[in-house]
Amino acid sequence: MSNPQALRRVTTVMSVTPSHRISRLSRLLAACTLLASSTCLAGPLDDDVDRILSSLKMGQAKVGISIVDVSSGDTLAAHRSNDALIPASNMKLLSSGAALFTLGPDFVFRTEVLTTAESIIIKGSGDPALGDPELLADATPPLDVDKVIDTLAGAIRKSGPTSLHQIIMDDRVFDRNYVHPSWPVDQLRNWYCAEVSGLNFHTNVISFFLRPSPDGIGRSPQVSIEPSAPWIEIENKAKTIGKGPQRTRLDRLGDDNRFILAGDLSIATQDRVTMHEPAIFFGRLIADRLTTSGTRVTHSQVRLAGTDERFPQTRTIAVISTPISDIVTRSNNDSHNLYAEALCKRVGNHVTKEPGSWENGTAVMRMLLAEKLGPGAASSTTLADGSGMSRLNAVSASTLANWLRVIGNDERVSAVFTPSLATIGTGTLKRRFTDIKIRNEVRAKSGYINGVRCLSGYVIQNDSGKKVAFSVLVNYGDRDEVDREALKLHELVVQAIDRHLNKTSTPKPQIGG
Repeated sequence: MSNPQALRRVTTVMSVTPSHRISRLSRLLAACTLLASSTCLAGPLDDDVDRILSSLKMGQAKVGISIVDVSSGDTLAAHRSNDALIPASNMKLLSSGAALFTLGPDFVFRTEVLTTAESIIIKGSGDPALGDPELLADATPPLDVDKVIDTLAGAIRKSGPTSLHQIIMDDRVFDRNYVHPSWPVDQLRNWYCAEVSGLNFHTNVISFFLRPSPDGIGRSPQVSIEPSAPWIEIENKAKTIGKGPQRTRLDRLGDDNRFILAGDLSIATQDRVTMHEPAIFFGRLIADRLTTSGTRVTHSQVRLAGTDERFPQTRTIAVISTPISDIVTRSNNDSHNLYAEALCKRVGNHVTKEPGSWENGTAVMRMLLAEKLGPGAASSTTLADGSGMSRLNAVSASTLANWLRVIGNDERVSAVFTPSLATIGTGTLKRRFTDIKIRNEVRAKSGYINGVRCLSGYVIQNDSGKKVAFSVLVNYGDRDEVDREALKLHELVVQAIDRHLNKTSTPKPQIGG
């Protein structure tokens, strides 16, 4: 909001300032322009933000805050809003928005099963939802992953072959750099660091179900896995114990789908561990089901498609499709990293016509930032991956809030994007705002990695539908007390926006008599 009196005072000073001081004053005016959002051109929520920050013990934490009216573009508040900070999972706002702008809100991921005289080709589109157990459980009727594999194997059997020369997994929509080099090595076994493939299955993890041995204390626990894969090797060094602390550790042995279980187990539990080469694993699952039902095929005949390999005279026997709206929702509401990375790589593939990669995917995202927000937003942003697992990402609160503003003003994109964000009590906001009363609708994306707490999204006025976009980024190191204060900061800023909207509430006009 401009300050006419301040501008008049500056004009008066200029009229009486000696010439040798004009250059100094010009520099001051230039600095004033750069800092307008926080000093010269105060927004209506700046005082609220200052009071909130002064009430919290943020220590040496780096904090960036930007609050923007979506319709007018006016900055309502800003605090170090141009500082580039690690965004954690707020990166998903960029990757999912870029996918909707690039691929379109009606885009559909398609996984195709093709056949030739002697071969089966499974052609991926990068769909991260294929065989996702959570989505299958929500289906009507509910499905399990083994049912999906049996259905695909059944479709192949019905197509006619009694023996197969090979099963070819065509994952070339993406490159074969499955793991980002900046992801933490000690966490690569965890589901949120799953490999990213052009042919994903079961979110590229194996679920392990561990139960104490029925033969008693000291015996090896029982282990079952999903999807069922009889060839998987599990070195079971764990033992069943009675009452006592349960300490088990399940790890994958190198770049191979062999696993080791160690420690003590007293009660039933489950774990998810990432698999290697998801496309090959998926192909072997199909081969196993076909072999069981009498179609001759060996696991050694499952391979990846060659770089320039072509498949003439194929026939489509099955197609599995997933709308992009489902992908974006799982990425943003549930903060599932694989989904965001698949969107990032698919954007790169779509624009370059080359295998999708982190390099071309983030290049497209940067191009969109320049197009939608200007070259300054692109040049000040560092993009490494699509999910925010990488600590190399850096983006400002202003860029994120204005990215949300642009999305909010695009009716088709916003219709898919906005509902994909969690509301209070759902998704990643399930346990947030428990002590804060909010009258209006909140749609937001949280973000967390060690030393980083972020929240960005919208507060939407219930009466008019008016939207305010906000981004609150906190980078604080490893101090637990600052982590708690960062969470309070998020919620108090949202509460301030909510109060502002309540004061300016304009009811929708009533139609009818």
